[in-house]
Amino acid sequence: MKRADKERAERVIMVFNDTGLNQRQFSELIGVSQQLVSAVINFTKKPNETILLGIIDNIKEIDPMWLFTGVGKYRNNYVPLTEVQSPIEFHIQSIVRKQFEELSNGILQRLSNIEESVKKSN
Repeated sequence: MKRADKERAERVIMVFNDTGLNQRQFSELIGVSQQLVSAVINFTKKPNETILLGIIDNIKEIDPMWLFTGVGKYRNNYVPLTEVQSPIEFHIQSIVRKQFEELSNGILQRLSNIEESVKKSN
């Protein structure tokens, strides 16, 4: 690996470490495979444009010039723009959301029935 590629990989590693995410979460966040993230972190593959642009698009306040070239500002508190969820977490949240909506609709229907009964009795 060329020196410039290794230095770019080191910057990717710094951002990865700053996010506090694991490799799977980081790869899902930036839209690349976990294998690519692992290969870059282990210096077996140079960071390509896909991983670099994924970081730029999904990590708050990243300096693209710094990430690509090393020139610019580095902050050591990078955070993802969105929270990463595993497919299981997403599925569970979908189930809970659906149940909540069903319960809410049931309660609203009961309130409506009560209001109608009160109107009829008056």
